[in-house]
Amino acid sequence: MAFAARATTAPMQEENNVMAAKDAKAIGAKATQALQQGSKRRAPLGDMSNLVGPLNNRPAAGKDGKVVDPKATRTLSRGKEVAAAPAAANGPSSTAPTATARQAGTVPVPRTTRSQTAAARQQGMSMSSLLQQRSEAAVTAKKAPAPQSPLPDIDSADRGNPLAATEYVNDIYSYYRRVEPKFRVQPGYMSSQTDINEKMRAILIDWLVEVHLKFKLMPETLFLTVNLIDRFLEIKPVTRRNLQLVGVTAMLIASKYEEIWAPEVRDFVYISDKAYTREQILAMEKTMLNTLHFNLTLPTPHNFLARFLKAANAHLDKQVTNLANYIIELSSVDASMLKYSYSMISAASLYVAMRTFDKVDPFPKALARHSGYTEEAILPCAAALVGLVQKAPTASLNAVFKKYSNVKLGEVAKTEVCASILDEVDSELL
Repeated sequence: MAFAARATTAPMQEENNVMAAKDAKAIGAKATQALQQGSKRRAPLGDMSNLVGPLNNRPAAGKDGKVVDPKATRTLSRGKEVAAAPAAANGPSSTAPTATARQAGTVPVPRTTRSQTAAARQQGMSMSSLLQQRSEAAVTAKKAPAPQSPLPDIDSADRGNPLAATEYVNDIYSYYRRVEPKFRVQPGYMSSQTDINEKMRAILIDWLVEVHLKFKLMPETLFLTVNLIDRFLEIKPVTRRNLQLVGVTAMLIASKYEEIWAPEVRDFVYISDKAYTREQILAMEKTMLNTLHFNLTLPTPHNFLARFLKAANAHLDKQVTNLANYIIELSSVDASMLKYSYSMISAASLYVAMRTFDKVDPFPKALARHSGYTEEAILPCAAALVGLVQKAPTASLNAVFKKYSNVKLGEVAKTEVCASILDEVDSELL
C-alpha cells in the first residue's frame, strides 16, 4: 500500500514540479520583459538650466561628492540588472524590480548621437553666449566693404563765417540730394493738360523772367517760382485764361518765402495789366498752397550750382559763374529739360562753362565727389544745354538772352560755347 501510494504520488509531484517550474519561468520572463520596458522609458529629468548638451553627459557624483567614472557605473549597473532578473521571479510584482533598478541607477545609458556629441563639446556654455558666438562668426564671414573716404573739404576758408554753416553744410546738401526726386515732375506732364501746352508754359516763364528782373528779386525766387508752377500744373488742370494767374501767384508765394522785401499783391495786379483782381490772386494762393501741401523748402538748380562752383574752385570766377547761371535759366524755359534732375543740370551747366573758358580740369575730382556724377554721366545733359545756348540768339523767347547780354552780367550770352561737346555724345542720347 505504501509503495503503491508512493508510486501514485510520485508522478503527481513531478507534474507539480514541472508546473511550478513553468510558472517560475513565466514569471521570470514577465519580469525580464518588465525590465526591458522600464529601460525604454524616458529617464527622469535632471536640473533645469540653460546648459547646452544632453543631461546624461554630465559627470555623476557619488555620496562623498567625488566624480564617479561613468564606465564603472555602467558596468555595475549591468551586473545588477542581470542579477535582478532571477530575483524578480520570487517577487510579488514585476514592477518592483524596475523601480529598484531606477533608484539604483541601473537604467542603461542611451547611445549618444553625433548631434549630442557635438552639443557635449559646448557643455557649460550658455545659450546667449552660443548665439553671440554664431552671430559674430556670421558677421566676420562676410567681407566688409571698404569705408568711403570723406568728402574733400571745400569750406576751410569759411570757418569763421557763421552764415556759411560750415559745420553742417554737407548735411544740408546731402538732404537736398535725398529729397530732390520727391519734388521733381514727370517730363511729359503737360500732356495731361487739355487747354494748355509746353509752348504756353515757355511763354509764361519767359515773361516771368522779365517780371523777376523788373522787381529785382533774388535768383532763388525765380527757380522756386518755376518749380511751384510745374508741380501745380502736374496736379491741377488749368485753362489758358488762368495760366498767367498761376504764374503771378507762384511768384508771389516764392517772393514771400525767399525775399526780405517781397512785392505786394497790388504789384502783381499791376504787372499783369489788371487781368486779375486782388481777390483772385489771394484765392489762387490759397488753392496752390493747399494743393502743394505747403512744401516750399526744396532744392533748386541755383542751390546746387552754388555748391558745385565752390567744389570746382570757380566761385570767384565771374565769367564761369555768369555763364553757368545763364545756362540754367535757359533750361528752366524749355520743357524738354525736365527729363534731367536739377543737380545734373547744374553740374552740366558748370561743365559747359568750364569747357568754354578752357579750364585745365573742367570736371575736377572734388566736383565729382560733391555732385555725385561722373563726367561721362553728365555729357548727354551738357550736349542738350549746348544746343539751347546755340539757339538762344535767334529764339522768339529771348528774355534770358537779353538779360545776360547786359554788361553787368559780363555779356556771357554772346559767348561761343564749346561746341565740341556735341561731337562727344551720340545724337540719340539727346
